[in-house]
Amino acid sequence: MLSSIGSLLESTFGNFYFLFAIEVIAFSFKLFLILILIHRIFSKKITKKTCLLLLLVLLGGLFEDCAWIMHLLPKLFFPELSRRLIHLSIQVAWIFDVIRYQALALFIENLVEKNKLSNRQRIFLVISFCFIAIMLILSFNPFKNIELQKTMLHIMYRIFALYSLLLMFSSIVFTIKKFKSPAVPRIVKKQLAILIKVIIVPYLTSEFIQIYPSIISDWSNLLAPTNYAFISVSSALLTYAVFYCARKMMGLRFLNIHKHVRAPVQFSFIDNFKDVFEQLNNALSPQEIIRIIQKLFKDAFTIPIHSVKLYLRPFDASICQDYSNNDQKAIFETVENTINTEKTELSEAIKKSKILIYDELDFNNFYETNTETTTILQFLESINADIFLPIRKHQKIVAYIIIERYARLNEFYNDVERDEMLVLANYLGTILHLMQNRDLDMVIAKEKEMCEELYNKHQEINQYKESIRSFLHHSKKREIGILFYKNRRFTFGNRAAKKLLEIDPNTQEGHPLIKQLRQLVRNVESYKSDQTSFSHDAQGNKLILSAIQNLESNNIIIHIYYPEVSDILTKQMELLKDPSKWDYLLYLETTNSGCLINQLIPGSGEQLLNFKIELLKTSLSIKATLLQFPQEDLIPMVELLHHISLRTNLHILNLQAPEGSMEVAIKLFGISQIFGINNKEEPLLKKLNKTGTLFIQNIHFLNLETQKYLAELIRFGFYRIFKTEQHVPCDVRIICSTNRDLKILANDGDFSQNLLAELQKVQLSMPSLLTLPEEELNELAEGYSEQNLKKQTFKGFLELTEKEHKKLTSNRPSSLQELKIKVQQLLIKKSKKNKIYDETLFDPAYTVNDPQLVEAARLGKQALKDPQIMSMLWNKFKNQNKIATFLGVNRSSVNRRCKEYNFILSKDTTKQSETNNPPTTIKKNSQESKQS
Repeated sequence: MLSSIGSLLESTFGNFYFLFAIEVIAFSFKLFLILILIHRIFSKKITKKTCLLLLLVLLGGLFEDCAWIMHLLPKLFFPELSRRLIHLSIQVAWIFDVIRYQALALFIENLVEKNKLSNRQRIFLVISFCFIAIMLILSFNPFKNIELQKTMLHIMYRIFALYSLLLMFSSIVFTIKKFKSPAVPRIVKKQLAILIKVIIVPYLTSEFIQIYPSIISDWSNLLAPTNYAFISVSSALLTYAVFYCARKMMGLRFLNIHKHVRAPVQFSFIDNFKDVFEQLNNALSPQEIIRIIQKLFKDAFTIPIHSVKLYLRPFDASICQDYSNNDQKAIFETVENTINTEKTELSEAIKKSKILIYDELDFNNFYETNTETTTILQFLESINADIFLPIRKHQKIVAYIIIERYARLNEFYNDVERDEMLVLANYLGTILHLMQNRDLDMVIAKEKEMCEELYNKHQEINQYKESIRSFLHHSKKREIGILFYKNRRFTFGNRAAKKLLEIDPNTQEGHPLIKQLRQLVRNVESYKSDQTSFSHDAQGNKLILSAIQNLESNNIIIHIYYPEVSDILTKQMELLKDPSKWDYLLYLETTNSGCLINQLIPGSGEQLLNFKIELLKTSLSIKATLLQFPQEDLIPMVELLHHISLRTNLHILNLQAPEGSMEVAIKLFGISQIFGINNKEEPLLKKLNKTGTLFIQNIHFLNLETQKYLAELIRFGFYRIFKTEQHVPCDVRIICSTNRDLKILANDGDFSQNLLAELQKVQLSMPSLLTLPEEELNELAEGYSEQNLKKQTFKGFLELTEKEHKKLTSNRPSSLQELKIKVQQLLIKKSKKNKIYDETLFDPAYTVNDPQLVEAARLGKQALKDPQIMSMLWNKFKNQNKIATFLGVNRSSVNRRCKEYNFILSKDTTKQSETNNPPTTIKKNSQESKQS
């Protein structure tokens, strides 16, 4: 087996070319290291004695590689090369080999001992010089006998091999004993461990085996000096070992070449700190910052949490922090006394230093001892610190982080970690300074107000853009129709008039638009002045009808065109006393949000117009809102605000009685598991974060403690997990309602003053229909009448008469929903009386308040063919029977479509959706997920 291994090695690595290549690489690499070392000696302040010893070690290796190259040149390239030159290079290499071993022994001892030469070292130096002298004498062949010269040299080589082992063994033993001394820095110990394990022991083993192969009898042929395979392998491995050792030790400040321990990996600041910076921004107390810092040092630097301490300096120097741990209290007092001491060497050094790392300072002081470094090391030992990291703001230390001694036994703090800590300290300085010198709650509240104002301005800009797009759309097809009226007949003046009207005004006199035209011309004839009115075309777009009397031709000229911005503002601007509302009037008439509000409240009187503008303002904001409406109008208003806010999830919390226990608080904010409450569900505010609206009906029923937590959420944008100090950022729109006077409740101590102050900032209350002017009430009823009728064919028969208006006025409804129902009942009654009643006559979406359900209601059974609408209905109702009832179709049709669209359907799921809602809550989710 050994012979086969030997033949394999011989065939693979015994090639002269392979050995020559290895020696050339080793020679080049050592020469490169020598040049770098010489450059460092003359350009940097490093330990020159140790560097010179290392230079001699590298020179010895360089001459050995040179001898091997000279030995292989005649075998490969130059057969006629002088034998004397080759023998000379080998003899010089052996002489430098003696110098190399002696320098290596002194080098490793000099790393741990800076004193003068010991007697043992002097003895070894004398012996080494004797070897050099004998080799020099034998190289001149004083016996004039070549065979005798070779024999004597061979004996000297073998004796020197034993001597080198003794020399290195004594130095290694001396060095290992010094390892136990606390005076030797940890960095030096790490350097020596790498040097001995990776370089010295493998090299000595290789050299000894090559000279004494017969010690291992079975391997003597394989390891013989003439076996170039072994020499090639050992040279290659030793070259790699030198490279690895140089790379590793240079990172450990070898010979003090670098100022800090260096990292072998590339720095990635964003990946390590982006989440931490966000958490620090959200921190509201020093305790939270301490927890964040401890977790960061554990994750990023593998430092145990208990080894990281953050000490905050008091704002007033006379105030001392209270520490339950005596050790921490002693450390705090030591540091404070040191910092507060004026103009001492230590205090000035701490104030100037960005970071103090014990191992690096100890390494510096080991080679270049000075008073300042020694004092700092004593300070770090007194507080048992590996790292002292001051946190500054405006050149003033506001806090400091202390890493306990030996927090990381096997690793040092490299330059990348040092830079990360400095960046973190710089960032922390701003936050801690803000906490100590300002009211942080006020700052956070102001920041939230600014975010809300920014959102509001952003929404207004979007509304303005939508208004401009609307007018640009009409301006592209800007046409003015001309219509003449004479002798009770209308005549088209141009093609545009016929295109805008789309009907014959002389034959369809019962059409609402034609009736409005005739009323307009009657007013012109009666008052002898120009008249203007608004109407709608067949598609529901606004039209302006402007009539002018032409005395010369004895006729009336009517202009028909789509309105511009000025036309809409001029119509209702007189009803608005506040000019700042004019912009919202424009949005109300031209945007989709305004269209939804006008559909909910189809009135344009002074009181209703001002209320609709306030409603639009509120819908464009994300501030917490208090609604004071009749009970029937609450849900439509909430759904409108939720829809315009572009939120996807709406949760309604309907409180029917005062909160007895804390179940509502736990449901909203969650609770820590240490209280033993098994609550596996996520807090409701976490579910709705960034996507949801929370409507709390009858907010006065909330517990006072729950009100306190809710007030903090509304003011700061953070909620606390119940019964803890852990803050969680939350972006949920809060809408509340009550039918009680909250001021009286707050004065009696039954309602939170803080929550009342937050809710009073945005209140929304609708004018009472009981006191609304009769003209506005009639206009509102007319608007609901037009919405209810799906077809315009019978509108003339179903218009509300003056008698019916008086009936509504005498028995006024209290809510908009009640008024809508009364108007619908009147229309149904009239249609039956006129024998034209048909379900298709009325708009099925008339009683639907949710803007998302309006389209589905109008489609009816056709909605079953649209997967998106069915997905929306399933997310809304979670029940097949409710969907079938809403669309007016059979349940089997709904079931078939749901199976086709792969919705979750089972009896258990359906029953659960009907029964699992708590008795005090009603939950509605809209578009929680898109399913196909």
